Amino acid sequence: MEEAVRTEQSPEEKGNQIKLKNITITIIFEGSALNRDENLAGNILSIKKLRRKDGTYSFISKTAIRHYLFSTLVRNGWKEADVCLSGSGDKKVVQFDIAKDDILTSPELDAFGYMYTIGGEMAITRKSPIGITKAISLEPYEGDMAFYCNHDLVQRAINKGEDAKPNPFSKEEHVSFYKVSFTIDVERLGKDEWVFPKKVERNNKVYTRKLVEDNNKIQIIESPSQESLRGRSDEGERTIFEHTFKENISDLKRKGELGIVDDDRKIKIDFILSPNEKKERIKQILEAIRNGLHAQSSGEANSIIPLFMIAGAVKIPSPISHPYIYLAREDGSYIVCGIQDCLNNEWIEKDNEEKIIYICSSEKLKYQKVQEKVIQDWNDFLEKLGIKKNEE
Repeated sequence: MEEAVRTEQSPEEKGNQIKLKNITITIIFEGSALNRDENLAGNILSIKKLRRKDGTYSFISKTAIRHYLFSTLVRNGWKEADVCLSGSGDKKVVQFDIAKDDILTSPELDAFGYMYTIGGEMAITRKSPIGITKAISLEPYEGDMAFYCNHDLVQRAINKGEDAKPNPFSKEEHVSFYKVSFTIDVERLGKDEWVFPKKVERNNKVYTRKLVEDNNKIQIIESPSQESLRGRSDEGERTIFEHTFKENISDLKRKGELGIVDDDRKIKIDFILSPNEKKERIKQILEAIRNGLHAQSSGEANSIIPLFMIAGAVKIPSPISHPYIYLAREDGSYIVCGIQDCLNNEWIEKDNEEKIIYICSSEKLKYQKVQEKVIQDWNDFLEKLGIKKNEE
C-alpha cells in the first residue's frame, strides 16, 4: 500500500484549523405538518405533538430535520454513504458500511456520524459533529383537521367503465412558525479514529491482532496467541475487519491524511480531513441552512427557509440561542424577542471585543433591536468563523 501515514501537520494547516470556530444557528421558519406520525382509526394521518401547560404544539423530529438537511446537501453534490446489514435472522439492522466508506470519502459519515458493529463483538461509533434540536411550533395546535379523497383517480376509473369508489381519509393540519437550532463542533468534524484492542480473550483463549496494508486496503487480522494454543494448530488466522479505499492514495491525500498506530496495546487508525476540504464542508452545511432545506411530507412540497436567523461563533458547540428566542405580538404582527438574552451568554466568541453574532430577518419577521453591534453581512460572518466565501 502506498505510504499514507503522517503524524505531523504543517504550521500553515495547524493555523487554518485554529482559526475555525464552533458554530450555533437558530432559525425560525414557517411550515405545515412537516412530520407525520401514526394513523389514527385507520384513516386519519396525525402529526407529531407535544403537550405543555399552555397548549399542544406540533414538532418535527431531529431525525426528520437531519433527513431534510442531508437531502438538500445531496442535491448540492454530496454522496450517500454505503450501507449494509448487520446481525442475523430477524435481528438484522441497517448500518453505515465503514468497510467501504470513511470520513475522507464520505461527507455524510463525517458530518452526521455512525455506528458500525463488527461480528457482534465490538462497535466503532462516531458522534455527529452536527447537533440538531427538534423543530417545535411557536403557535399552539388547535385541532385542525382536513378531509381528503382521491376523486380524480376514481373519476378516471369510472370513465373507463370500472366500478371504482373513493377512498376518503383525513389529516391533522397545522400551519405555524417553527424554531430549530443547529450546532457544528469544528474540532470533531474532519477527525475520526478507529481503535481495535491488540489482544482479546474469547472462549478462554487469547487472540492477537495485527494490521496488514495491501494496495488500497487495510485489514485487521486475528490469530490465537501461542500461549492459548496448547499444542493445537487447527485454528489459523482470520480477517475480522477490512476497509477498502474507494479512491487511490494520491487522490485521497488531497482530501486528508491517514495515520496508523500499531503497538502492544492497540491498533489505531486516524483520519484527518485537509483544512480546505473541512472548510468547504462547513460552508456547504451553513449555506444549506441559510438558504433553506428541501422538505416534502405526505406528498406535499414544503420548505424550511429561515424567516429569521441568528448564528454565532461559540467556544462550546451548544445551541445557546434556542431557549431564549420566542415570538411576541406587536402592532398586529409577530416580532422576534429574546435576542439580548442570547448575547449575554459568555460562550460567544469575540473579535476585537465585538461578539461574533450574525442576524438576518425578513419583512415577515422583524426582531427587537439590541444594544450590541451584530454582523449583517454573511461573508463577513464566514470570515470571522475562519471561512472565506470565495477561498481558493
